[in-house]
Amino acid sequence: MYHKIKVGLLSNPQISRLLNGHGVRVSDGNDHEIELSKEQLKKFMKAREKGKAITLNMDPFQMQAHQYLRGSGGGSMSGSGSRVNKYNKWVNALGAKDLIDAGMEKGASTISGFGLKKRSPRKMRGSALMPAGY
Repeated sequence: MYHKIKVGLLSNPQISRLLNGHGVRVSDGNDHEIELSKEQLKKFMKAREKGKAITLNMDPFQMQAHQYLRGSGGGSMSGSGSRVNKYNKWVNALGAKDLIDAGMEKGASTISGFGLKKRSPRKMRGSALMPAGY
């Protein structure tokens, strides 16, 4: 018998790995509803109490029952939870976009002269060009 629970957001690659029999880290949340066995539920609830995640491996019956999850994941750079979106919202809230852009431009112009420099060749020590015995 399986028990329905809600878990945190999983990306499309994570969902694909989960449905192909690989282990995926899963934490508590309200994004996807999945069914866990009694043993998996017990492990999940213990981890949830501690604020941790578990590595979930689905059995073949679970994999078959959860095929509807394919394509419902959050992309790595899309959705409201991505780091880029959070950063942009934070910058806009501070009203510091112009200041940050100016700092980035100054930093880029400061380091523009750095990089690979031509190095003088090493000096030869000893008679490395002559074979031994001459």
